Amino acid sequence: MKKILLLLAFAVLVSPQLFAASYWVVLKDGTKYEATAKPVIANGRATVTLKNGQVIQVAAEAIDVAKSEEVTRLGGGSLLGVEQAPTPSQAKTSSLGSQIKLRREQQQQTATPAAATPPPLTGPVLGNEVIEKCERAYENGGVFEHKITSTGAHVLRAELTTDSEDKVFNTISATAYLIMKNAGLNGVTIDEVDLFMKMTNGGTAGRFQLTRGDADALYAAGKAPDRTKLQEYFVTKVLF
Repeated sequence: MKKILLLLAFAVLVSPQLFAASYWVVLKDGTKYEATAKPVIANGRATVTLKNGQVIQVAAEAIDVAKSEEVTRLGGGSLLGVEQAPTPSQAKTSSLGSQIKLRREQQQQTATPAAATPPPLTGPVLGNEVIEKCERAYENGGVFEHKITSTGAHVLRAELTTDSEDKVFNTISATAYLIMKNAGLNGVTIDEVDLFMKMTNGGTAGRFQLTRGDADALYAAGKAPDRTKLQEYFVTKVLF
């Protein structure tokens, strides 16, 4: 009897830690994260500690606060944690690893900058040879849906369809290399590429203004950026 009572007492002591309540962070696009506590907001970014110990960052304005509180009160309901393995039908819209989520545009959303038409050009622009070099570089990274245009003497605009984590990172890495090497052409200088990445289902995979400074940082010491560096660049530089 004493042994049973001791076991019961032990269970009472440890059960709060084993069954600590989750806080559900719900984004406006419907993405849900099971976190250990409310997100910490700083400089417009929300830091979220997931139940599995991983830490992610999202834009603070992307969080649906009211929905997060409601779902948390319900204990998550029948919601599925974001860390579960995706089904085949979900694979095409998978997140950027466990740290970055590809954001789906709302159906009611009006035209975004990615769909905006650039203003007419009145000055010198980069030539077709530069554009062809860029197209080949993106295709080598598995990105075949693209539209590359010159918006200035040293600036390019690239609209690309990137449906996977690998394609997003390959695109960022290839763009940085094109800038650093000036597309491998003499007499050409590329100072910036305005990247608009989207998914075939209408979602956005992120916009970036990748500058020569960014390219030099990514290819520090002449080494190609690893996955961690590319993830850090995505989180700190993405423009949604």
